[in-house]
Amino acid sequence: MTGTDVAARPDGAITPGETAGVPIEMVGLGRDFGSVRALDDVSMSVRPGEIVALLGPSGSGKSTLLRICAGLEAASAGQLLFAGVDQAGIAPHQRDVSLVFQHYALYPHLSALDNLTLALRYGRRQPKKAAVARARETLDMLGIGALADRRPAQMSGGQRQRVAIGRALARQSRVVLLDEPMSGLDAKLRVELRVEIVALLRRLGSTALFVTHDQAEAMAVGDRVAVLNAGRLEQLGTPDEVYDRPATRFVATFVGSPPMNVLDGTLAGGVLRGAGFAVAAPAGASAVGVRPEGLTLASAEPAPGAVAPLGDGAGVDDGAAPADGTLRLDGTVVVSERLGAERVIYVQTVAGPVAVRVPTGSSAQPGASVTLAARAAACAFFASDGALLPARR
Repeated sequence: MTGTDVAARPDGAITPGETAGVPIEMVGLGRDFGSVRALDDVSMSVRPGEIVALLGPSGSGKSTLLRICAGLEAASAGQLLFAGVDQAGIAPHQRDVSLVFQHYALYPHLSALDNLTLALRYGRRQPKKAAVARARETLDMLGIGALADRRPAQMSGGQRQRVAIGRALARQSRVVLLDEPMSGLDAKLRVELRVEIVALLRRLGSTALFVTHDQAEAMAVGDRVAVLNAGRLEQLGTPDEVYDRPATRFVATFVGSPPMNVLDGTLAGGVLRGAGFAVAAPAGASAVGVRPEGLTLASAEPAPGAVAPLGDGAGVDDGAAPADGTLRLDGTVVVSERLGAERVIYVQTVAGPVAVRVPTGSSAQPGASVTLAARAAACAFFASDGALLPARR
């Protein structure tokens, strides 16, 4: 069975055995639960075989969107189309969708092999011999072929989740939906498993939606990342686009570890002035943002006999902004955090705490007075409604 086998029936349902990923189109999707709006006018297109990570905090609408795609929830507004066919009224079992839950949902009385075989025999109507062969192949690809005869109670949490994921992927569905499938696993196992999942999805060619609240996971798994907040789609883009050019202030402060530093100010005469800073800014700006790696850090301690800089982090706020568009702040180091081959320095300024990413050799210690600077190209500006403003020319 290959991607050339796909052909939707006139009623929009799918014949078991079709395997190629299909395009997904969401047009103005909304979902209300009484007075609560869980999804609000969500529109996006997902390409065949693409993996899109749905990222957002709890309550942002990620799982609701996934359940609508699975047919477990009905949209209150808008359309959902698979390969151009409206899915309204099509039962979940007719959509050719595989769903991986946060919890394993395995049959406790069946072995790992039988859990997969059952899904293929009754979900795909495969002959027993073919179903068993496919089940063994999938378990081997997930590195648990030796556990084929074990029941869930005889396996670790990570092994059980591998079986649950294998059961979904073995069906070679045209759409695979994963709802935080690794949230209960330790960090090391999460990294290992997400690599295996992506490799399998690439091999199968299925279109996939992967729900997570873990931004590192989203950036690693997704060809593109859809950032949701309070039921609305804030941005859909590649991991690089979402990180380097966040479309909204929310995306800027949600994506990144540490996230973007955002400082509020008041615009007058082309200059955004805030507590301890003044920087040239485009029309409509109400805040300036800079990623931790976009800042440089230098000691503000005076040399012997020199005049001391402005005390207590007073910063540069004399009403003028540097002609080259540089953002400058003075502050005091509060925390120095070692993160592998780099270090994150947290600096308290009068504008608030600011994170700076530096090489591990940085000598900045807690209590030291420092000056922070960011070139104009490293700064992003946001309007009062949170939208990213075009870069200054």
